[in-house]
Amino acid sequence: MEVRPVATRAEAAAFLRLPARLGGEAAGWSVPLLLDTRRFFDPGFNGLLRDHAVARFLAWRDGRPAGRIAAGWHHGDLVGNFGFLALEPDPAVLEALLRAAGAWLGAHGAARLRGPLSLTINHEVGALVEGFGRPGMVRMPRTPPWLPGMLEAAGLAPEKDVLACTLTLAKERHRARFGPLLARWPEAAGLRVRPLDSARFEAEIRLVTALYNDAWAANWGAVPVGEAEAATIARLMRPLLRGGAILIAEWQGEPIGVLSLLPNLEEATEGLHGRLLPLGWWRVARVALLGRSRSGRVPMLGISRRWRGHPVSAMAVGALLNRAITLAIGRGWESLEISWILEDNAAMLQTMARLPAPVTGRWRIYGAPIGGA
Repeated sequence: MEVRPVATRAEAAAFLRLPARLGGEAAGWSVPLLLDTRRFFDPGFNGLLRDHAVARFLAWRDGRPAGRIAAGWHHGDLVGNFGFLALEPDPAVLEALLRAAGAWLGAHGAARLRGPLSLTINHEVGALVEGFGRPGMVRMPRTPPWLPGMLEAAGLAPEKDVLACTLTLAKERHRARFGPLLARWPEAAGLRVRPLDSARFEAEIRLVTALYNDAWAANWGAVPVGEAEAATIARLMRPLLRGGAILIAEWQGEPIGVLSLLPNLEEATEGLHGRLLPLGWWRVARVALLGRSRSGRVPMLGISRRWRGHPVSAMAVGALLNRAITLAIGRGWESLEISWILEDNAAMLQTMARLPAPVTGRWRIYGAPIGGA
């Protein structure tokens, strides 16, 4: 067995197709559309790559790929990330991939290895440790049950868990409670929730990025979204907004909070083995453009830090959730996943308990000193 950097078109294609070749969803791996993964590693498309160095590696055994990994590093950071992990259930393959990623990151100046992260905490996060067998959700990675133990055996230690909480919309209690609460609040007239204005799309995306970077700045592992990365996310999000939504909370005319709502594209892509042809494009279009799914996800819900602890913050969160639940029910969805949430975010977990949206999935992020894994 040997591990080599991806250097040719054939190797790039092997990297893309490996999760499906390993058995795909049936074996516990997410199988994203090949187009999505290809564009992620295209510097001409993905603005994240303008300020992040990235390398991809494949483990080869007897002329066939047995595993893959990607390493990502931002100039000046002491922590480098690994992600896009997929491999045969063989500790030797994992250890070889981690050595290759760690050596590359160390050569760039990183002192610590962290992951799985693809390739920052703003994207797909962690190895699944609870919630196996649950239906797939857009941008929430599926990994096999044996992976966490193998990561720890390779020398990585758990650093943080992130959670998914799922609201069964037929059982939601939020709107019945929040409506009277808002009506009794003396300052209710100053609070407004509005959708993103598509006529001012670029300016609105800059606003959403600023709200995100502020609201998440103090979170564990936070990485600000840069202007070029935000532009890439906007291109990816724009078609999904027909079936989903971005909602902005304003207090006395000032934007203070944001929520994004996505239809569950995983319902359309499962079983396609990453390919849109011959009929996968129609399945994807029905979900992405028309919102024709059974479930959706809230990947972003946050309030500006200066309002934390103020009644306005709690009311803004309540109002954003109220509108999102109403939209989801109007689209005929059956459930809504709010993810991910840091395991020690007590305030958000209390909010989830009141919806009620119990924890339905847990992903773990691992780390080790370079050379210690």
